Amino acid sequence: MDNMDNMNKEYIKEIIFSSGEILLPDSVKNPLMANIIGSSKKTFYISGWSIIHIINGLIVGFLYLFFNYDIKRYAINMLIIHTCWEVWQMLIGMSKHYKLTGSNNLIDIIMDTLLFMLGAYVILKLYHKTYKK
Repeated sequence: MDNMDNMNKEYIKEIIFSSGEILLPDSVKNPLMANIIGSSKKTFYISGWSIIHIINGLIVGFLYLFFNYDIKRYAINMLIIHTCWEVWQMLIGMSKHYKLTGSNNLIDIIMDTLLFMLGAYVILKLYHKTYKK
């Protein structure tokens, strides 16, 4: 029975870990790992995942505005939404570590959040230009 418990625990761990990118097949995930700037093996880098954070900022920002949520709290709510996601990824072990900082995820979280907020900022500016006069 102990072997079965270990298998169940590993299965549950795999499901939780996969929740970070559940909608993406390997054929999409693998190219996103490629470095665009810098090197993940050395210090600072930006990968295809960085582009995904910008796109997510655009999508989540658009949905937030589309459903007419509180525009006065837009920036703080976008920051809270993305911070919750980054904390979840850290808890399940998906946050990447930069060689420069050892096992510290802080730079990854900060970079991902800045890129997400860039996408959210762009959609806010487009929204105000298009719908608000």
